[in-house]
Amino acid sequence: MTKKEEARAERKLKFIESLKRRQTRDLIEPLAKKIDSFMEGKLAPEDLFKAIHYVAVQSEKVTKKFRNRPDVVLAEIAMDENKFTTEVGDINVKARLGDIMTLFVDAIVNPADPRGVMTEGLAAAIKAAGGDEIEREAVAKAPIAAGCAIATTAGTLQNLRIIHVGIAAEPGGASSPDTVKLAASAALKLAEELDLESIAIPGLGTGAGGLSPDDSAAAIFEAIKAHKPKSITDITLVSQDEDVVAAFARVLEKFDEENG
Repeated sequence: MTKKEEARAERKLKFIESLKRRQTRDLIEPLAKKIDSFMEGKLAPEDLFKAIHYVAVQSEKVTKKFRNRPDVVLAEIAMDENKFTTEVGDINVKARLGDIMTLFVDAIVNPADPRGVMTEGLAAAIKAAGGDEIEREAVAKAPIAAGCAIATTAGTLQNLRIIHVGIAAEPGGASSPDTVKLAASAALKLAEELDLESIAIPGLGTGAGGLSPDDSAAAIFEAIKAHKPKSITDITLVSQDEDVVAAFARVLEKFDEENG
């Protein structure tokens, strides 16, 4: 095993552990609130026992799932979350419903504020999960011009990099399919320069940018089709918005049908 492969395997183990802790926290936090309510006399014992029983049952499921090898754990999650998968040249491309920060990929793409600040939407979530150092580095490298990309550390996240792309000329400004295509192309090019193998791209310009999910998905996919891969082998188009994921799936399915 090469040093790169060893580092990836170690990163995968840490990533799996972070997923396990996140799922455990998601179980424990509601229970903690119910315990507080019970101690304050606001919750009946029977309701507390029901909550404890539920957590006990779910904890068994979590424990059983994470006993598997890391690759098996990730494959099971992918089966649940992937909505469509195809091959575009030498790149595996998938549409996925889920949280971009729960993907084991080398880089995740952040639709950035031109100033590099991370106070809204996905950017704020990335900063909250990965730490303020991501924003500090992005601000130091700003401005991030529309259609361009910069890379920063991933902080405490298990990704190697965060790739920030400009999708509008001004904060909260309108985007366009051409700008999204340029931004996606810039992200892929930068990922190649960093010798990355996998990257996750969310919907770009579908929020304040004003683009429809279909226009955004089509623009991103045009960038993928035009890309000539060197190191990239896997691209995940991901969102927690079902409409955005459906648009990703439609564009992949159409390509699959047209190309056999």
